[in-house]
Amino acid sequence: MATFQQSEIVELLGITPIAHVTDDEIWQHLVTPTVKGLLGEVKVKEPARLLDTRDGLFKGDSVSNLNHHDIKGPDGKERVRYPYLHTIWRTVNGAVVFKRDGVKFEVFCWFGDVDRERAELMFKAALRDRRYDGTVRANDCALLEYTYDNPHYHQRLSTELSSVELSIYGFMPGSRIVDATGDAEFDSFVANPFRFIDDTDHFLSLFQRALASKRSPGQFSAAIPDVSHFTMRGFEFLARKCGYDLLEMAASHYHVAKWAMNGGFALPDASQALVMSQLAAGLDAIRAKGTPLTRTQQSWACVVQSLRPVDKIPSTFYMGNPDLVWPQDNISDYCLWLYKPLSAKAKDFHPAVKFLPEGEDPAKAPERRRALRASGKRRK
Repeated sequence: MATFQQSEIVELLGITPIAHVTDDEIWQHLVTPTVKGLLGEVKVKEPARLLDTRDGLFKGDSVSNLNHHDIKGPDGKERVRYPYLHTIWRTVNGAVVFKRDGVKFEVFCWFGDVDRERAELMFKAALRDRRYDGTVRANDCALLEYTYDNPHYHQRLSTELSSVELSIYGFMPGSRIVDATGDAEFDSFVANPFRFIDDTDHFLSLFQRALASKRSPGQFSAAIPDVSHFTMRGFEFLARKCGYDLLEMAASHYHVAKWAMNGGFALPDASQALVMSQLAAGLDAIRAKGTPLTRTQQSWACVVQSLRPVDKIPSTFYMGNPDLVWPQDNISDYCLWLYKPLSAKAKDFHPAVKFLPEGEDPAKAPERRRALRASGKRRK
């Protein structure tokens, strides 16, 4: 008779170590002092609910059904394949929502009245077990914004080491570009400039405006000042506590990648590491020619390298390499993965992965993006 360890049964059923992190631990180690100060005192901690609907409790509280499972209940609402736990804490100035299933937890901090749809999401943090990445099963998690089934772009760094992916979002309430200016288009451009890059002239006009701002690509609102240093420690603490060997992340822009690398993360793909070194050298060359760059402008200079044809790139910012593009456009599946060893087992780990299929050219990213746009398929 075959015998199984209980932990193996639990993990085969999709309950991974990250699911054991408590709400109080998330509150203590990930929600920053600034965010807590804005939220005010916690007034009520409502009991956890087990939900299986795509809709949550209020506007903006929905989850995903990325594998498009056709499950309907008697009320006609769209159901997700696997249920998730939903807990809400009500505070003086807003609400905190915790969501979790077997492979991921998330915390959302809302400033304002969620019940009257007068609240703004100001903070979000998550950790996700990567064991199913590269397979369709990864997309069964209802707490995803992106798909993770591509066997090349989302391959695991190791089948022997356990890994967990972090994600972070933190913006001051009331500071969104569209709220301050009424300019929804510029707000959308800063949020994801790669959605505009196929219209070269229009892109460049918005790019020049972004250069003059203090917003990095992706930062459509002002950053919460203590998120960058506080959450990194928290992510590492929780991942180590759960016994993970590696902490990983996918970097949306240059300043995000540098934040990770300054925190001890490395690039596992040699071709992507080469791109990062070429971008760093290109930024040095721009400065050497007499153009000082702020931290936000460095990221914009990396974005504009993806403009095609390359003679459209402003000469001040062109890095001289016609094949150089920012790797992760946040539309296609291709990611800029970084990792940090956490355990003694992973101390000397040096992955040898290649995220592009054999023969695929990273400089073809604009073509991949156009094909995705034409097909209507996007990561988000």
